[in-house]
Amino acid sequence: MKTLSKDWITEGLIDAEYKTYLLLAYLSDVKNEFQERKIYPGFTDLYQHYQNILSVKSGREILRNSFPKAITSADWESMQLEYEQKVKDNDFFAVMDEIIEYSIPVMKQHLDEGTELYKHVEQNLHISEVGLTSPFVENGYFFLCAPPKREASVYEYSLTRVHLPDGNYRALHVSHLSNFSLSYTQTFESIKTDLIRSARNAPRYATYLIESELYVPWEESLLPVAKRRLVEYLSKEKQA
Repeated sequence: MKTLSKDWITEGLIDAEYKTYLLLAYLSDVKNEFQERKIYPGFTDLYQHYQNILSVKSGREILRNSFPKAITSADWESMQLEYEQKVKDNDFFAVMDEIIEYSIPVMKQHLDEGTELYKHVEQNLHISEVGLTSPFVENGYFFLCAPPKREASVYEYSLTRVHLPDGNYRALHVSHLSNFSLSYTQTFESIKTDLIRSARNAPRYATYLIESELYVPWEESLLPVAKRRLVEYLSKEKQA
């Protein structure tokens, strides 16, 4: 997938047509990824660019409002004054504004497509606990499988807290352990039993099954969406 520099708006040639070409080429690749049902890394990358351009627009408005102004007229009955900026935007800022105003809705449209794809994958995920319920949800295992559901992958997870300036969040760290074929003799319950036998702390671990009704790219869509969905599920379990 093509990448777009973080400073793509201000670096290089400042020309609206050229910047539009760069943006559309990038968004075309993002759209192709979405059409192949690959959510990541395109969705995260596009979201960061969208937030960046909103910040640039906000900064431009703050800068413009800070320019000195002169009174052009006064309506004493309504007690209102009209102002005109003494400092005029030059061609550079005019082109910047044109690029920003074009880019925001186009990026938002593609973000909405990515959001819909994410929701579609998420809504087709089902989580259930394998075996007995465990009160210890901070560490555990999960099985992940997709159609035709003849195989599954085993992951060990650790649920931690992340402290950021805008709040506290939960993060899921995972390690892939193995893949196995499902059969009458090799079931999720039997695999869990094998995990308990091989790991000293495993009897205390919760074990979950995450099943997808869709066949989507594993690393780009299924696994990352499953991880986020499991974080939400475990957070509710802890509050229950």
